[in-house]
Amino acid sequence: MSDKTAFFSKIGNIRIRLHRPLEGKLKTATIRRECGEWYVSYVCEVESQPLPETGSSVGVDVGTTWFCITSDGEFVENPRYFNSSMKALRVGQRSLSRKKRGSNRRKKAKAAVAKLHRKVARQRLDFHHKTAAKLIRENDLVAHEDLNVSGMGKGNLARSIHDVGWGQFFSLLSQKAASAARTVIAVDPRYTSQACSQCGHTCRENRIGQAKFRCVNCGHTANADHNAAKNILARALPSVQNVEVMRGLRSPGMNSGE
Repeated sequence: MSDKTAFFSKIGNIRIRLHRPLEGKLKTATIRRECGEWYVSYVCEVESQPLPETGSSVGVDVGTTWFCITSDGEFVENPRYFNSSMKALRVGQRSLSRKKRGSNRRKKAKAAVAKLHRKVARQRLDFHHKTAAKLIRENDLVAHEDLNVSGMGKGNLARSIHDVGWGQFFSLLSQKAASAARTVIAVDPRYTSQACSQCGHTCRENRIGQAKFRCVNCGHTANADHNAAKNILARALPSVQNVEVMRGLRSPGMNSGE
């Protein structure tokens, strides 16, 4: 294989354009066709490249209003790529529906819609890569909720949840952590939005609307998502606060539900 040619058994030599030079030991190659274009995906085995320790750990609470909120107080905007492309997709779908089945015009309209969906998917993937890389680069440990993303994607917020793409983001986060010798921990998501990050008291009344948190026990006030991110980090650390939060989860008199 060279920078311009690749050999495949039963196919022969094919001219290619490499996105970037291959690294490590080549394991597999997959050929796929996407929107009328051919791509080759290579899987290579490479050694991990540990990053210098930062001494920092962070909890990450994901959502649909904000893409994620960290325990450090950073709010990452949700780009909503699918939502921003809905007008163009709607026009494309209507054009496609009016075309006669089997006609060349229908094939062109179908290809145009497929390219719009591909653009959205690529934008989302690029955003996930950059966000995950930043978290891994700046922290030795990243904690997030162990969410049932596929199950949540079947509810009333299905479109928003599919647009935000938590499953892909968590997968990339774990991959980048393994490569950089970092640690990613998925914690129990129950009651992270109801537990006080200061005293550990947990009840439904602590939540005031969608964005506000006020503990009825100690009076602590905070943004609800920022408070949840602190609880997520606490559950990933062997600390006294973690013990108190988990003890609150087992309290028999506690209200259930998020």
